[in-house]
Amino acid sequence: MQTVDFTTLMAACCELRTDWIPARTTTVYQCDRYTIALSLRTLKSRGWLTISWHPQAARICIGDSPPRLPDTFTFSDQLRHQLGGFALVAMDIIAPWERVLDLQFAQRPGEAAIWHLYVEIMGKYSNVILTSADNLIVTAAHQVGSQQSSIRSIQTGQPYEPPPSLTGTLPKLSESQQRWQERVSLVPGALQRQLLKSYRGLSPALVRSMVQAANLDPNQSTEDLKTSDWQQLFLCWQQWLQTLAREEEIGGWGDTETRRHGDAETRRRGDTETRRHGDAETRRRGDAETRRHGDAETRR
Repeated sequence: MQTVDFTTLMAACCELRTDWIPARTTTVYQCDRYTIALSLRTLKSRGWLTISWHPQAARICIGDSPPRLPDTFTFSDQLRHQLGGFALVAMDIIAPWERVLDLQFAQRPGEAAIWHLYVEIMGKYSNVILTSADNLIVTAAHQVGSQQSSIRSIQTGQPYEPPPSLTGTLPKLSESQQRWQERVSLVPGALQRQLLKSYRGLSPALVRSMVQAANLDPNQSTEDLKTSDWQQLFLCWQQWLQTLAREEEIGGWGDTETRRHGDAETRRRGDTETRRHGDAETRRRGDAETRRHGDAETRR
């Protein structure tokens, strides 16, 4: 199952900023345990911003309209109460190479943000957290107590702290080809695996597309690469970093399918959650209707 890497998240962020900033938030709907949809309205269009913290397929993208079933989740109710009517005025990565977006909401465009919705796309640690302007947590999709984690707790009323930074070397445009090649080839092995081990912020899909763009095999050993192979691969590496730095045309490197449509498996799981939730609601309504009908019959 394809995860959202930093490049894909940057691509999604750039597209959303272009098309949906600023936008008025009209409502919030929770589709299942892991997915919410924000109804956005701009001067030109309307749409639903899908945000998922699913452990295997967290994502943010413009998606389909949610099903017309009752929403009984507490998290979405809190978001509706706080964000309804506010304008989405900004969307930023909180720090280089961090898969955390800061969605900022103000009363109207041009004013200071009153609410921050932090979308953390980090695999099984994914989360969505709403804070006030003074950085205090108002609500979270998944609260984490000090007994659950000694590193980072996420509790209502506490100050929001970003996730701990991952260890590993960051890709840099300023790094020379010689130093980059030394790092990747230090331990002989499959080219794709060595790139993933040498730098953070990469994903198998990204590395595979980069290696293939250099006309190389992701599984070939670093020992078998010729000087021209290293030069061509480093050129692709630099092109990728330059694209990220410009925040332009990132879609060529990002996982387009995951970004635009979400993960199919997650949608199937979400549909199952929605059906379960809907079936339970239908049963509750049916039971209430049966009781009312029975009471009326008894009175007659």
